[in-house]
Amino acid sequence: MPVIHGYPRPDWDAIAQLVHRQPEETWPTGWEHWSKRWLEGVLHHLPDAYRLAESENFLVLSAQSDRYVKLLSRFFERSLKRILSSLDGIASDEGDGKHVVLVFDEQDRYYEYKSYFYPDDGEFILSAGTFLSAGYGHFVFPFMDMNEAEATSAHELTHALLKHLPLPLWLNEGFAVTMEDEICGSAPLRMDSERFAEHAEFWNSETIQEFWSGSAYNRTDEGSSLSYELGRYCLRALAHDYDVFARFANAASFQDAGEAAAMEFYGGSLGGVIHQFFGDGDWAPRPERWP
Repeated sequence: MPVIHGYPRPDWDAIAQLVHRQPEETWPTGWEHWSKRWLEGVLHHLPDAYRLAESENFLVLSAQSDRYVKLLSRFFERSLKRILSSLDGIASDEGDGKHVVLVFDEQDRYYEYKSYFYPDDGEFILSAGTFLSAGYGHFVFPFMDMNEAEATSAHELTHALLKHLPLPLWLNEGFAVTMEDEICGSAPLRMDSERFAEHAEFWNSETIQEFWSGSAYNRTDEGSSLSYELGRYCLRALAHDYDVFARFANAASFQDAGEAAAMEFYGGSLGGVIHQFFGDGDWAPRPERWP
């Protein structure tokens, strides 16, 4: 495997061709084989304290204590079942090998590893953990206490179980933060009069397009946190009939923020959801305005 930016970077497209030449029922086993070979290569580029632990559905590479890894693995296993149950018909865990989790002992090592997956230019907000969907999707975290690790794990695992869908970012993050709060109680949704005023001041016909396109989530000002909240409110407003909502989620596309799916399954524009919060305005997604 070629080593780039200090770590093995497999050609996952070529590996996929090898795996998919075999009968479909063997694909998870094939992916597990190649993921373990990759992680064995990663271990050669890390200090000796790092080791690989395995549970029913997860491979965890970490330098932390056996107790920490065991507790984290158990949490992942419980959360996997909870998310698949809560998002029945939307989330999926079919066809892949085990989920891979990399827990780095230092922030610098964490950012060094994941920098390979980001452009060289631009500003990027700090993160407590990331699901990297490119290639063989995997989680990367810096070391953190167990409460924070659990909240981050629930959030990122939700992303992993939705990666088969071309979701708009507002819906993807809405799911992730909602499940994080449902599992851990760590992300209460606040909307008192003061916070509502902050939303009303920030959102207008221009910034709402950043929300629909997803670019607002990467803002380095309050626009990022406001986007996470607004996404959850939109999700909540649409999910009152779960069967309809599940059909919408399976059809929603990042290309138009889910507008066509909203028209099909709700009979109206997503702009109507924003109208409920902030009144009249040009709130509908306008993909032709996006960069």
